[in-house]
Amino acid sequence: MITQEQQRLQDKILAKRQQIDFERTSLEETIAFSSENRENPDVMEETKNFDDPAQNAADSAEMKSLRAAERELEDLLRQLEALKGK
Repeated sequence: MITQEQQRLQDKILAKRQQIDFERTSLEETIAFSSENRENPDVMEETKNFDDPAQNAADSAEMKSLRAAERELEDLLRQLEALKGK
């Protein structure tokens, strides 16, 4: 039988997985579409960054947020396993 605490953790885990999927998809799209932006630079900023790798287009704050969410998910999973072990 699932306790309320286990159910709460499972709900948090599901929400965290959805957040991670959304953030990962967003980053992948940023990287994928950045090469298109570099092909026809219309703006000075795009021209300045013309030779940058596509990965640089992904904001480092977004990468940090994704990594933090992944760490939070791992922590939630450990908490759930600890509860199941009791």
